Amino acid sequence: MGIKQIVKVMFLFLCVIMALLCHHQSEAQAAQKPSPVACWSSINKVQGCVDAVKAATKGDYKGLSKDCCLAIYGLIDDCFPIVFSGKPDIAVLVKDACAVN
Repeated sequence: MGIKQIVKVMFLFLCVIMALLCHHQSEAQAAQKPSPVACWSSINKVQGCVDAVKAATKGDYKGLSKDCCLAIYGLIDDCFPIVFSGKPDIAVLVKDACAVN
């Protein structure tokens, strides 16, 4: 076997290892993301909280009760883009509005 063939085999072997490592990392990252059902579950348990969250995405924070705010504060950070989809800054505003309650 010549040097060029050894280099090609080693390169192929290295590519396969890198592909396996990248695939394994992407599976681990996907496993860490919460499901939308899990994110909404604590909010669904508080009466009127779903409507208050929907109103908050439109700038109306009056419906955020103390119990609703506790449910929102209990969310993990990965849930905020799910609950407040399309409006990443709303999470900060909702937390500030809840701090006043």
